[in-house]
Amino acid sequence: MIYTHIPYAPRDHNLDLGWAYANFMDKLGIDDWACFMDHDAMFTTINWHQQLMDIISLYPEAGCFTCMTNRVGNPIQIAGYDMGWLANESDPKQKHRKLLYAKFDNHDIRNHRKIGKGLFENYYSDVMELDANHLMSGVLILISKKIWKTIKYKSGFLGIDNDLHSQCLKNGYKVYLMKGVYVYHWYRGDGDYSHVLQTLNLK
Repeated sequence: MIYTHIPYAPRDHNLDLGWAYANFMDKLGIDDWACFMDHDAMFTTINWHQQLMDIISLYPEAGCFTCMTNRVGNPIQIAGYDMGWLANESDPKQKHRKLLYAKFDNHDIRNHRKIGKGLFENYYSDVMELDANHLMSGVLILISKKIWKTIKYKSGFLGIDNDLHSQCLKNGYKVYLMKGVYVYHWYRGDGDYSHVLQTLNLK
């Protein structure tokens, strides 16, 4: 069974997202899967649960999966992104941030449901392997209890998704981008980074 969960770490746990992940995983059976979603994200298609089940059955070697979206730190996960935009840039991360606001600032859910439907129909169960040079942005993380028990997870808030990806690779598990699963993500659409600064101040 797949259990979808929005992880939340209260103040008495110092916004420790790693703790929130582990706390939820402890509640699952050994054959269950967790689908972690960011609090500012949502599925854009109706049959996403069956789609995830089908993908899991096709790729038993996977350590975990992530999805396509509209706004995250990893440009490979963004639908319609041209990686050529970052070519020959001295600071590609800074350029990427600017591109998010210049080209991916549409928050009309009708538009995102249309994108989601298109990817669902064209790529359904297709995946792309993500290596250590393209660590996932964890707007969605789909992982099994069995895999979780074999890796070491990180405490804290920032970089939890990247560390989980690295741990999977370190233990010989593949990390896949589900090309047909599209999730809408607000991702600081108003430019508000206060939650990040708040987390840094807790350290």
